[in-house]
Amino acid sequence: MSKMQSVNPATLKVSGEVDTTDPSEVPGIIEGCRKAQGEWIDMPKRMRLACMDRLLDIIVDRADEIAATIHADTGKPRSECHSTEILTAIGMTKYARSLLKDFKFKERIKQGPMSMMCTFMGRRSYIEYQPYGVVAVISSYNFPIAIPFTETVMAVAAGNAVIIKPSSDTPLCGDLIQSIFEEAGFPKGLVRSVSGPGLGSAITSSDVDKIAFTGGTDTGIEVMKSAADKLVPVILELGGKDAMIVMEDADVPRAANGATWASFVNSGQVCVSIKRIYVQREVYDSFLRMYIERVRGLKQGNGWDDPDISVGPMINERELNRMTQICDEITSQGGRIVLGGRVNPNLDGYFFEPTVVTDLPVDAPVVSKEIFGPIVCVFPFDTEEEAIRLANDNPFALAGSVWTSDLERGRRIASRLRSGTIDVNNAVYTYGLPATPWGGRGMSGIGTTHALEGFRQMMHPHHIHIDKGGSRRDPWWMPYNKADSELIEDLGGAFFARRGGIVSCATRFLRTRKRE
Repeated sequence: MSKMQSVNPATLKVSGEVDTTDPSEVPGIIEGCRKAQGEWIDMPKRMRLACMDRLLDIIVDRADEIAATIHADTGKPRSECHSTEILTAIGMTKYARSLLKDFKFKERIKQGPMSMMCTFMGRRSYIEYQPYGVVAVISSYNFPIAIPFTETVMAVAAGNAVIIKPSSDTPLCGDLIQSIFEEAGFPKGLVRSVSGPGLGSAITSSDVDKIAFTGGTDTGIEVMKSAADKLVPVILELGGKDAMIVMEDADVPRAANGATWASFVNSGQVCVSIKRIYVQREVYDSFLRMYIERVRGLKQGNGWDDPDISVGPMINERELNRMTQICDEITSQGGRIVLGGRVNPNLDGYFFEPTVVTDLPVDAPVVSKEIFGPIVCVFPFDTEEEAIRLANDNPFALAGSVWTSDLERGRRIASRLRSGTIDVNNAVYTYGLPATPWGGRGMSGIGTTHALEGFRQMMHPHHIHIDKGGSRRDPWWMPYNKADSELIEDLGGAFFARRGGIVSCATRFLRTRKRE
């Protein structure tokens, strides 16, 4: 069996290796997942809850080991391994357990305007939320534990098995997730991680029951096309180009602090990191001065043993070189790089300096291009309407933020921004709030993870309608006749619009029930 190596981009040293899976093995692996899924849903709920409890304990107890594995795959600072990944996994595990415990997997539903009619006819409807079966989680490299783990634990809590395809840059984390679930006592094969070339297309064209993909928009479109051949439902969490709006009444020092973190956390390799900052002209100069000062003070390097390091590396050499190319585009389109804009000459890993850009025309092509790295453009604006227009003038719509001391104003602006999530006076971190929905619009994807909405999207709403069978026939059954036709014409007004005639309709209905 061949091996796949993981290279730490902060040190350029091989940090580990995993066994690769041949694409021809995918059907057999999925079949094993199906068998494990059957065992899982047959387990009493108390046993499944016990597995969730052990899973939580393992994450907490092995937090340092998990963080070390994240760093080995990505090179990100130790602090970020814990704050953006492990805390997120802990929170989602707790939340998913609560859903498994309290969610009504079977419930009677009301019939709305048809309730009186259905009650009169002795009919009821139920929804059974049934797991899809095997869910494929195809994940990105930027949060190799947080993203696939949160989607996996929600899918498992809903009763599914999961096959994980981690990024080829972060294979160690995929194997670690599988081992954690196995150690917690989940059926062997319920969560399976696979790594190797050609597996993405092998999975999307397989007989999995649902696909949750996180990654670039172009790849997401290809995933959707492949899934469409078998009408496999998909959740796509794709690119972002998030805007930050700073109003003239904002706490400017706090906004500058928040922008520094939201722009350069994980070296800007975050789908919801701030990439466009729009600042009202009255405070533009002061904000820009504070922002540049704070960004210039960030220490870059291998942040595993040095707690003062804030900015880690790009994931690989290809992404590092892409940042240089983007900076060339920015300058060619009229932008001015006031800070950074180059590969860090003092470090051996894939480090690109935090970069701040000004004077770029708001309609420059690069403004609508996903950067996915430590490059941020700052623009002035004059009016609230202009800020909203500029923020919305982008094909991506994943998240964004508004910064103002007037919270009502912040809510008003937030409601007008086209996006999946808008924060007022904060940014980025809400992926770590498990009870809030996560997903984008436009070129940022479709579907939802997290929250009750995301949990339901891991299940199929199976409708069961029960008729007590007290009548021989319904008035709309064949053979048609004049009396039934007249009754049907009167039912809408009587039962649904409440325009009178209910007693008359009911009497006529009972008479038709007695006819052979």
